[in-house]
Amino acid sequence: MFKLIFLTLLAFVTILVVFGEGDGRRLEPAAEEVAASPEPTEQVVPSEATDAGVAVVDEPQVEQTPEQQPEFPGPELRPSPEYQGETPQENLAEAPTDTLYVTGNSVNFRAGPSTSNEVVGRLSRGQMVTAVGERSGDWVQIRDGDGRAGYMSAQFLSASRP
Repeated sequence: MFKLIFLTLLAFVTILVVFGEGDGRRLEPAAEEVAASPEPTEQVVPSEATDAGVAVVDEPQVEQTPEQQPEFPGPELRPSPEYQGETPQENLAEAPTDTLYVTGNSVNFRAGPSTSNEVVGRLSRGQMVTAVGERSGDWVQIRDGDGRAGYMSAQFLSASRP
């Protein structure tokens, strides 16, 4: 097995040496590249502080590549038909009772009002919860039927049963 691997590698290196163009680690530019690139010019500018001149090298100007624009950008964007004419999210602060219902299929509720907080539990669509804290923000403090307390995003809660 070792002989087979060694012979395969030896054959590969031999092919690269015979048919390859150098070692591929060229540090100096090829002669064509040197001839095509403009040479920086050096000017001597008199300095006001001393009588000796200061050498200033003019670097060749490099042009930026223009921004690429697609030839066919596609049609203009339109709102999705499934959300067209849909009413915005209801205001839970105006709900008559503290009883709210989960509107998502399977929604996490968390230890704090952020998705980075630990998940306390998961509630299913139609489950009843009680609003414990303020209901006017993006997150609502709730208590589920098992007595667990946490926060749920207001977008997944409704005052009416789904």
